[in-house]
Amino acid sequence: MTHTQLGGQYDLSLPAACSQWPEWHQYREILYRIADGISAGDAGCAELAIRYLILNYSGSYAGYLRALFARRLKHAALTTMQKNRLHRHFSELLLRNIRQRELKECAKLWRLCATPLELSTLALQVSSADESVRQQFAQIFPASVITCSDDAGSAC
Repeated sequence: MTHTQLGGQYDLSLPAACSQWPEWHQYREILYRIADGISAGDAGCAELAIRYLILNYSGSYAGYLRALFARRLKHAALTTMQKNRLHRHFSELLLRNIRQRELKECAKLWRLCATPLELSTLALQVSSADESVRQQFAQIFPASVITCSDDAGSAC
């Protein structure tokens, strides 16, 4: 789907002078324009940024761009479905013990997206995970730390 098909109206076009830039520079400039569109309240730009986060592309500059998008999305009007998709994505990364440098910014966004029910469900999953996953969960959601009792195999 295109930016316009996603409800976007923010101008993502590059100035004519940019056509002489290397392709990687044009790519990066378009991503900056998407970040600017999020700040301008453009729904299509917000959706593109969410898709970029979920894609979890690993390459030069990708972590910086994920952090930038997370910072901008914190202030965007996201739909319930978008928040749910972000929560599922971040939960999957956590449960698979995948740590990213941009965790700090993504965690701030995640705290705004996750509902209390989603957090309690995730807390149950985390309670049986590795210690490193439990520590990361406690770092991201300090108010949600749940203590478990080992007697009779009870769950949190």
